[in-house]
Amino acid sequence: MKFGLFHTVQWPEGTDQRDRYRESLDEAIHAEKVGLDAVWLTEHHFSRHGLISDSLNVLSHLAAETSRIRLGTAVAVLPFHNPVRLAEAAATVDVLSDGRLDFGVGRGYQWLEFNGFAVDMAERPSRFEESMDLIVKSWTATEPFSHQGQHWQYGDIQPQPRPLQEPHPPIWVATDSEDGLLRCAQNDWGVMLPQGRSIQVVAEQVGRYKEALNKVGKPYDPSKLVLARGLYVAKDDETAWAEAQPPYVRFLQGAAKLAAPPTSGPPAMSNPFDTDSLRDAVVFGGPESCIASLRKLQDLGVEYVIFFIHFGGLAHGKIIQSLELFAKDVAPALVPAGAVN
Repeated sequence: MKFGLFHTVQWPEGTDQRDRYRESLDEAIHAEKVGLDAVWLTEHHFSRHGLISDSLNVLSHLAAETSRIRLGTAVAVLPFHNPVRLAEAAATVDVLSDGRLDFGVGRGYQWLEFNGFAVDMAERPSRFEESMDLIVKSWTATEPFSHQGQHWQYGDIQPQPRPLQEPHPPIWVATDSEDGLLRCAQNDWGVMLPQGRSIQVVAEQVGRYKEALNKVGKPYDPSKLVLARGLYVAKDDETAWAEAQPPYVRFLQGAAKLAAPPTSGPPAMSNPFDTDSLRDAVVFGGPESCIASLRKLQDLGVEYVIFFIHFGGLAHGKIIQSLELFAKDVAPALVPAGAVN
């Protein structure tokens, strides 16, 4: 299996933004030191839910502070971005990191953010499709091009710099819908599955992805699917759950509230998290329980897991300790000998 971080900067009441950033970045750098394969950064706006509003900017910093670990966006919310500027910024990170960028994208789901940017949530599909076409073209076009689209217009442009990876950084899409999974299968894009879902739901998601691959005549490649999961490793199960469950539940509840508009009507988006099956939707516990949880995912065909560790309210020192316990007592049971860096 491969492991990374699904990383953010939470901002709980009564804490300092600068301190939260420093701690989160220290955790990301520590992930490379203990042998993890990647750090993927979230993007959020206008709330305490996440202070990383410009993930590529922060990844540029991490590119200078690390040498091996891959650096990903999880995700760049395409409806909020000028796609050509985003393509240029992503290519810059790829160059500065010596070709370590993974470009994860999504449509977004939080009403608060769409309202803040004055973007109609009904435009999510069309903005996503137009953005994806422009980003790939910006990376691969060998001559200047112009564009007159529904949402963006450009004169003759030839975006620079070019990404280091050929033909461009790997593209990953946050989706579990039949249409989204089929589009990923057709274009050889990676699939990003969200955290907070039960084993049963993950099995259904992986099954839909395999069906999409079958439709286009391609085999299932576990390296093209990444699953996010909450992680906290302690000396035993009781300690892990006592320390991690309260702040993690608060995080999930806060995220769910941001997905809905402040009205009495139906939410614009459904709750993306399964709080009723939490013990089946996270990797919390002593080392043996965490190994067992990850083996259940491995049995489904999930070989790449990125861990959400920076949920607000959990002390930085405990997060570092959890990472070290994972690297020492959990990862060696799931990674072939010699594969842990």
